[in-house]
Amino acid sequence: MPQEDESGENSSSAYRGGNVTVVYNGTETIAGREAYRLEIAPASEDMSLQSQTLWLDTEFLFPIKRQTAFVANGDDYEYIVTYRNVTFNPAFEPGTFQLEPQEVPDDAQQVQFNTYESRAALDDAASLPVPNPDMPAEFELEVASHRSTDPEVAMLRYESTGTDTHYRIGILNGTQNTTTGTPVQVGEYEARQTQTNRTVRISWSVNGTTYYVSRFPADTADNSTLLRVARSVAKTT
Repeated sequence: MPQEDESGENSSSAYRGGNVTVVYNGTETIAGREAYRLEIAPASEDMSLQSQTLWLDTEFLFPIKRQTAFVANGDDYEYIVTYRNVTFNPAFEPGTFQLEPQEVPDDAQQVQFNTYESRAALDDAASLPVPNPDMPAEFELEVASHRSTDPEVAMLRYESTGTDTHYRIGILNGTQNTTTGTPVQVGEYEARQTQTNRTVRISWSVNGTTYYVSRFPADTADNSTLLRVARSVAKTT
């Protein structure tokens, strides 16, 4: 459990790009099992996390209950997850989770998720318009992926060698929420720029297709590069 240092403060641990303070508040019984209760709070106002409480099983340290409050795109959210009838390491008969063909509903949707080593291969596989972005010289394509589910999604991820900085370029079939954030001009389109945790994102929708370009970690000094990449996406789709 988190220990106090000489100053009496609890230790902090990383949480989605920021630090949090962790306070141990004893044990409680959840779903018939004893659990440690941890109170988590963000150490920075820039984090989307507002608060979180975890109940960790004292034997397996598995979170059998979780209460989380956070902000996403300017909206407040809170959810509680609680497991019931908890059993660890149960024994199952062979074939317990095997699904027979006749058990699959006729209207079941088949989902395909594929990855590719090049933008061209993704372009051949997807029905969505795949851009050819103008990336900074130090960034190379790490992976291209495609999901066939409705909405269909195509994604390009570019990384810089030796750093944790990366760009994501996404295209999805459908109009997403592109009305919140700061207006920015992307070619002939009015886009919106938002920031959550350490990710800054520019997104816009055109004729039922949504595009977004994001950078992690966010760097206000390099917003001009993010905007240039976004404009190249708009220009090549």
